[in-house]
Amino acid sequence: MHRSRVVWLASAALLAPLVARADDAPSPPAAARTAERRSGVVVGTAIGYGLAGASGYPNNATLIGSPDFYSASNLMSGANTTIFVMGALADWVSFGFFLGGGTVQSARWRSGSFEAGFRAEFFPLYRIHPILRDLGISAQLGYASTNLATKLPGVYPTSTGSQSFVGAGVFYEFSIVKLLGGHIAGGPALDYDSITAASIERHGAILGGRFAFYGGM
Repeated sequence: MHRSRVVWLASAALLAPLVARADDAPSPPAAARTAERRSGVVVGTAIGYGLAGASGYPNNATLIGSPDFYSASNLMSGANTTIFVMGALADWVSFGFFLGGGTVQSARWRSGSFEAGFRAEFFPLYRIHPILRDLGISAQLGYASTNLATKLPGVYPTSTGSQSFVGAGVFYEFSIVKLLGGHIAGGPALDYDSITAASIERHGAILGGRFAFYGGM
């Protein structure tokens, strides 16, 4: 009996440092935590109606800068649609690609656009308060082409151009329904877009809705 007791005490003494080290081990990093709101593939769309203005010259190096070939619209309105495919890297950030475009017009002017590039979505206040975890901001950067044409032929020349696209927005999403192991979320969105090229530029704001399917959470 005495010998068994000595063996038990010796074993406990050897295991004690290992148990202490296990208790002191650091918790897993935030990136390794299980997703709470967003993970997997993100497929969605943003649809809205907005206001825009455009101005420029024909896409001809000999005409750019000439006052005789300059066109500038008044405030135009119309619809715009964006489709995006991304990956949710964490509850607070997603990154991927987008395609978009739309048409705006007024009584005298009409302008169409096409955009493509990279899209990122952030939820910067995710850890601040539960009600703020679904408040997001978006950023888009890529290529775009646009035009501006008068509805009164012969009065102003048509302006066209292709170059850079920059967009930024804010949105809020509500969980709508669970589907295929993930869920669909949607809510209001407000975006600002800018297309700039040597021959033309267009700026606009869009108010609408954003809907997304999250495949992993």
